[in-house]
Amino acid sequence: MHTGASSTLTLLPADPDAGIIFVSESGVEIPALADHVVATNRATTLGLGAGRVQSVEHLLSALYALGVDNVRAVVAGPEVPACDGSAREWVSLIRRAGRRGLGRPRPAGALPGPVWTGEGESWAMAWPARRLLVAVGVNFPGTAVGRQGLWLALTGRRYTEELAPARTFAFEWELESLRASGMARGGGAENAFAVGQTGYSGPLRFPDEVVRHKALDLIGDLALCGRRVKAQVVAVRPSHGGNVALARALRKALVGEAGLGCRQS
Repeated sequence: MHTGASSTLTLLPADPDAGIIFVSESGVEIPALADHVVATNRATTLGLGAGRVQSVEHLLSALYALGVDNVRAVVAGPEVPACDGSAREWVSLIRRAGRRGLGRPRPAGALPGPVWTGEGESWAMAWPARRLLVAVGVNFPGTAVGRQGLWLALTGRRYTEELAPARTFAFEWELESLRASGMARGGGAENAFAVGQTGYSGPLRFPDEVVRHKALDLIGDLALCGRRVKAQVVAVRPSHGGNVALARALRKALVGEAGLGCRQS
């Protein structure tokens, strides 16, 4: 999507409690945790030492929604393949490969209280719930998007039908500057759409595809807290930077760094 380079990715089974590990092109193993996020400009990039893997959020979103907690993602290239700009193809491939129970309790997050982060008009908050529910709001005045909102109680079926097909997007007036800065060099009609003042570059998959893709990204970034989160999450004008900040705050709470506990279920 961003580098324009060719890449492939292979998903391999992993042992219980291994978590999700990305193996970079240089062979460095990078745990999919917020601690290892090194960039959030238009995509989420993981890094450790000399290893880097860019654009991990769509794959992580699909893995989280389908309940896959342990996997090795071996990347041959600088970033995760763009596919069609959504998580739909990852969902299809994961379902085709099949999932196997490991006979161990999965680490799950039970928040003892609210957690929130924010900067300016962009903010996010999470508070305890019995499962993951997300509410996302966006506001792009002067564009075809305007205001859009979405609320979703996450299940594999609802994710597959209502979020996974939503593609990434950019605004028409920023495309040239994005490419000049080394971003979106692999973007095109096959994996993204452009937003203009009064319309879009092509047919949409959903009338509110923009906010649905923002919710898809949010789930992928929240997966970086390393737990199955039991929380109601509200994100207003979300970005990868804001999502990762919330994932870090959740991780801090859930692993007890702030004197809070976690449990398995």
